[in-house]
Amino acid sequence: MEKRRLVLWLIPNLLSIDAPLVAIAWMWMLAKALRVEYIPVSSWWVLPLAVWCVYVVDRLIDNWRHPELRESSPRHYFHWRLRWVLLLGSLVGAGVCIYESLYVLPRAMFSAGLVAIVLCAFYFLLVWFRTQEVPYVKNFLAGMIFAMGVGIPVNAANASLLVADFNGVLFAFHNTGIADAIWNFGVMVLRTLMVVFFYCREVLVLGALCMMNITAIDLWERATVASSVEKSYSHEASLTLGLVVLAAGSLFFAAFYADEYSKPFFYAVMVAAASLQVINHYRERLSLDAQRVLADVALLIPLPIFLVA
Repeated sequence: MEKRRLVLWLIPNLLSIDAPLVAIAWMWMLAKALRVEYIPVSSWWVLPLAVWCVYVVDRLIDNWRHPELRESSPRHYFHWRLRWVLLLGSLVGAGVCIYESLYVLPRAMFSAGLVAIVLCAFYFLLVWFRTQEVPYVKNFLAGMIFAMGVGIPVNAANASLLVADFNGVLFAFHNTGIADAIWNFGVMVLRTLMVVFFYCREVLVLGALCMMNITAIDLWERATVASSVEKSYSHEASLTLGLVVLAAGSLFFAAFYADEYSKPFFYAVMVAAASLQVINHYRERLSLDAQRVLADVALLIPLPIFLVA
């Protein structure tokens, strides 16, 4: 019975569907914060499908590069056992996402999605050269890509994702040369990042929260194999400091920049950060698998804030 409960409890994590659920939840909260009444129906399943594909590929690469993870991580062992099925599923899922982006979703989402794909390629390059130290740069990039994916459908529906269309890149490539095409693509990338992150503070703060979520799991995993108590304590202190800064920053934005609609979003980030800190404080009472699952549950805890706000 105990083993049965453990398996059922880990199913979302094993199947990599925990992150897609988090993505849907925060896209809904972001839409409420930005007063977006309608998001294309396809976005509600293209986003989680894209997130699922990225997570599956990431874990398959981890299994290939670091075979020892199969012994210590149930999710990596599960992905290794079903690697061909999951690889095929991720390829089919990626094809579906590309088709929807080209022929169903708004053009602005396709252009912004290309920027996200470029960032994902850079992310996987960092994964390939990952060391044994805590990969803060990789975690930062992963968190921001996740938040960007959440923010693109909402910004596009809000008519604020005014980025250079990819057609401009193609036009330059066919008529004025590859140099102009590269220039137009660079302009598209910069404009997209400006709109998604700097004109929408909610997405930037969400990206920081996602980074802390990923970093928390990394630090907890390393703390369990730390060679000394001092090193384990330093991991916990680093995470605590980051979560405190994140909560303080969210409070600052809520107090000085947010309106009555977006304030709950920043409060939600604060609640999620506080939940991660509670898990961090009591992590010695929890198994590593429980810590991994609860780290994602912490991102879903703030949902009631928007149900009552």
